[in-house]
Amino acid sequence: MASFNTILKVFGGAIGGALVYFLITTGNNGNNNNNNSSEEHHNTENISGLTSSGRSSRRALTNSTNNNSSSDIGSIHNLIDLLQNTLIEYILTDETSHVITLDSQATLDYALMRMNESNVTSLPIVDLLHKKYIGMLSIVDIATFLGQFPSVESPNTPVGEVLKYNREPFLPLYVNSPIQLLIHIMTHQLQVPIMSNETIVVDIVSRLNVIKFINENIDELGSKANSSIRSLGLLSKEICSIDMDSRVIDAINLLNSEQITELAVIDKDGKLIGTFSPSDLRKLSIYSFNQCYEPIRNFIKFPTQDQLILVSPSSTLKSTIRKFVDNNAQICWIVDNQLKPISSITQLSLMKFFLNLSTSVISD
Repeated sequence: MASFNTILKVFGGAIGGALVYFLITTGNNGNNNNNNSSEEHHNTENISGLTSSGRSSRRALTNSTNNNSSSDIGSIHNLIDLLQNTLIEYILTDETSHVITLDSQATLDYALMRMNESNVTSLPIVDLLHKKYIGMLSIVDIATFLGQFPSVESPNTPVGEVLKYNREPFLPLYVNSPIQLLIHIMTHQLQVPIMSNETIVVDIVSRLNVIKFINENIDELGSKANSSIRSLGLLSKEICSIDMDSRVIDAINLLNSEQITELAVIDKDGKLIGTFSPSDLRKLSIYSFNQCYEPIRNFIKFPTQDQLILVSPSSTLKSTIRKFVDNNAQICWIVDNQLKPISSITQLSLMKFFLNLSTSVISD
C-alpha cells in the first residue's frame, strides 16, 4: 500500500495541475482570438470529428485507389498525401493525453518523482505568475543539467533554472496541424506538446507515436516498405558505446558531449549487453543522487541476450518499424557475429527518412 506521504504528493500534484489549467484558461479567455496562429485556423472544418475530450480514436487512413501502386513515384505520392492531409488529432490517444504540468518553482527532485510515477519523459513548465508556458522539461534536459552540475544539491534546483540548459525548444503544435509538420519538428526534439484551441497543452506526442501511425499505414510506402534498411541509407555510420563498469555520470557526460540520446552498453569483451538513455535517470532523487557515481551495471537492469532489440542490415523497413512498435524501442542495434555493436537505427533516423520522402520534389 502506498505511504501516506506518497498519497499526499500525488494528491497535491493533481490539485496543482488543476490550478495550472484554471489559471492559464482564465488568463487566455480574453486573448484567444488574437493569439491563435493561422495554423490553428487551418483546416478547421476538419475538426468536427473530435470527441468532447478533444481527440478522436486513432485510425488508419488509406488511399484505396493507390494501394496497388508498386513504383517508387507512386509510393512517395502516397506518403506525401498521407502526411500532408492527416491531422495530428488522428494519432492522439489516452497515452498521449497523460499530461502533467509543473510550476517553474517546483524542484527537480519533484519533477523526477512525477516522471517516474507517471512513466513520462517530458513535463510542460508553467510560470504561474504570468500565466504562460515557458518550456518543456525533458529527461534529456535533466541529463544535461546534471552533467554540468553533479552536486547532491542539484535535485533541489527549481525546474525553471534547469530550463536554461534546455536542449529542446518549446515548439507546440495544434490538434489540427498536419503530421508532416509534426515530423519536421521531431527531427529536432523527442516529443512535441500539442495544444487545444484554448492554448492548453492537452497531449504530448512522441516519435514512437508517429512510428506507430506509419506502421498502421505501412502499405502507403509501397515498394519501400520491403526495401532493406541498408539500401535506404538508414544505418548509422558510427555508434557511441560505454563500458558497463563506467560510472553513470560518465554516461551522462557522453550523452551530452555527443548530443545523442542512446548509448550502447558493452561488457569487457565489447559485447552489447544493453542501452543507456536519459529515461534511466527517472529513478534518481535527492536521496539517491549518489548513484550517479556508481557503475552503470549497478544502476540499470540489463536484458537477457535474446531480449536485445536487434536488426540486420538486410532487415526490411517494414519489419524494422514493426520491431520498434512491438518493443516500444528507442533504438535497434546491429551487431556482428560476436555480438559487438557495429551500427544502429534510431527513431530520429526514421523521422528524417520520412521527412525527406514526404518533402521530395517529384517531376511528373
